[in-house]
Amino acid sequence: MLKNIGYILLLFPFVGMAQDLHFSQFDVNVTTLNPAYTGVTRGDFRVANNYRNQWGTVSAPFSTFSFGYDMNILDKKENSGISDIGIGVGFFSDKIGTSNLTQNQFNFSLSAIQQVNFDTKLSLGLQGAYNQQSINFDNLTWDSQFQNHQFQENLPSDEAFANGQSAFIDINAGVLLMNESWENTFTMGAAVYHLNSPQRKLISNENLAPKIVVHANYEIKLGNSLSTRSLIPKVLYTRQRKQDEILVGAIYRSYMQEASKYTRFTTQTYFDFGAYYRIQDAIVAYVGAHIKRFSFGISYEANVSKLRTASNTIGGFEVSLSYLGIFSDGRVKLK
Repeated sequence: MLKNIGYILLLFPFVGMAQDLHFSQFDVNVTTLNPAYTGVTRGDFRVANNYRNQWGTVSAPFSTFSFGYDMNILDKKENSGISDIGIGVGFFSDKIGTSNLTQNQFNFSLSAIQQVNFDTKLSLGLQGAYNQQSINFDNLTWDSQFQNHQFQENLPSDEAFANGQSAFIDINAGVLLMNESWENTFTMGAAVYHLNSPQRKLISNENLAPKIVVHANYEIKLGNSLSTRSLIPKVLYTRQRKQDEILVGAIYRSYMQEASKYTRFTTQTYFDFGAYYRIQDAIVAYVGAHIKRFSFGISYEANVSKLRTASNTIGGFEVSLSYLGIFSDGRVKLK
């Protein structure tokens, strides 16, 4: 058996979910959180990416990179019909452990966005993805390669795996509701990934079970409606088969300059400080800033689960960068 089998078994509840995206800054590249987020932005387009490196003290580091671009394309001035349409493309790459268990995914998202009333938007999103997975057995060691308590690299592993590569088409969908008032902003949504239960032929044939994602955040002004300080509680819940994850936390935001609610020409500047708790797993510290049209975030999580014996409480380091842009035609859309 694998020398590293203990790590794999220990990490299995997380590995199964980490092969889908697993970010602490989950609402940066938002089209990977919920396809209905596509095109729901204060600008005309958005570019976002995350990079995460974790569990380097347990095995070879687990690293994840994501990139997304989305935009709204319907210049609608009246209230009849669909208010806007969002389109987006994205890519992510996930590499896990000594075996370089790798997943690369390319996706395309489409959303229909409706202005329900002056303050509220409703969006429905659909996403199709092409997914490639692979694993490299060459860097792994096996019990049969140990003789007299010494490792012999040239000995056969006596193990045979039929499939070291897999590719499949994935279908995802979601719904999003956003309300922006003078005092508060509230967003909630739900998404289902692997709607088509695609078959993953990696090591053994299996069908990916649908994964449910529920998320919400609520920006509350601290003081009156003109206050430059706010608190933003956030929650993320995911479930796939019997595995679930709950991430809860809050961000304290201090505005140096606020954007206009009705146009997109006045940019905003603010600084964020916050913390999250991934229940029975990790504590996450976060700092971030939004200056002009750029947003930057950095977070670090300390492991508090049973894995901390192997990880020395060292979890993951994550950075994010995004840009919110407008086109040169100077459009002002309904907000």
